[in-house]
Amino acid sequence: MNRFATITLSSVLLLALSGCERPKAAGMEKPPQGPVPVGVTEIKSGNFPALLEATGQTQAYNTVQVYARVSGYLLKRAYTEGQMVNKGQTLFTIDPSDLKNSLESSKAAYELASANYTNAKAVLNRIKPLADANAASQQDLDTATANERNSAAALMGARAALEQAKLNLSYTNVTSPISGFTDKSKIDEGTYVSAGANGLLTTVYQSDPMYVNFTFSENERTARQNAIASGKLVAPKDGKYEVELTLDDGSTLTRKGKINFISPFIDSTTGTITYRAVIDNSDHKLLPGQFVRVKVKGMEWKNCFYVPQTSLLTGEKGKFVYKIEANNTVSPTPVTAGAWIDGNILIESTMAAGEKIVANNLGKLKPGAEIIPTEKK
Repeated sequence: MNRFATITLSSVLLLALSGCERPKAAGMEKPPQGPVPVGVTEIKSGNFPALLEATGQTQAYNTVQVYARVSGYLLKRAYTEGQMVNKGQTLFTIDPSDLKNSLESSKAAYELASANYTNAKAVLNRIKPLADANAASQQDLDTATANERNSAAALMGARAALEQAKLNLSYTNVTSPISGFTDKSKIDEGTYVSAGANGLLTTVYQSDPMYVNFTFSENERTARQNAIASGKLVAPKDGKYEVELTLDDGSTLTRKGKINFISPFIDSTTGTITYRAVIDNSDHKLLPGQFVRVKVKGMEWKNCFYVPQTSLLTGEKGKFVYKIEANNTVSPTPVTAGAWIDGNILIESTMAAGEKIVANNLGKLKPGAEIIPTEKK
């Protein structure tokens, strides 16, 4: 084939290929030319409940570590680990043998001291009238008086030792100081237990009611205070905020809590302020250490602007909406977005209530585009 034929064939093939337009993938079509049909909504104003949201963690209402108060061999664990126990219920039994002997010795010492006191008191009662009649010397009276006082003091000491011996014996029956759920045992049966700091036996957690701890940043606190000062945000009159908890499965507890503690200082390491709420947990659905989503209710936004969340766009310079001009064209108008409430976004804008904005078909628009308002929302 000569050179001329080759060039001619190539030209024919190019013309044939250029005449076959490949189909475009979905989403790559050119936007339609001409006016774009859109829905219309308005900038609205109204009052909205204000929500403060944070991540919280539950904490047992009371956490009590149970220690051995006397030393001895641990004879028995009387509870099921991890189960609920009642206040006063026996948890452990420590071998009482040595303490029973100590009690008997204390009883004997008390009886001896009591007898000595009785005798000393009788001697003094005999000496007094004799001394008054000069039939006994002053020294005899002084000696009898001193003996009576010494024996009285010895009797008091013996009585105290006896009561302590009784108390020590009672400590061999270790009971729960509160009602709550028990931790696992820290010491096995048959082990020698030392009283005091080394004698931790278990821990009991009172989880009804339950504490919930959460934090807000210093910036959030300042913004909230400024909004309240300006009148945009209104705090509850009684100062009581309601706390709602959402669990990790998305379910929300029907019962509500109350804030009962606000830290008086800002944590210098995190820049946050700690809050604590208390909530009924009679069904024991909440466990200590559980993460929850906290919503604090009770405040209200007053006379604020809002738009549907679907009408808000994000551009290079931030959030904006498409404002509908009088000639049915659109212009992007910047807004500052706030809280998202029930599908609406609270905004700050130079626009006024009642001004119209585009509600849908936003992806087909560009600044200055012509529109056809086909519906009103």
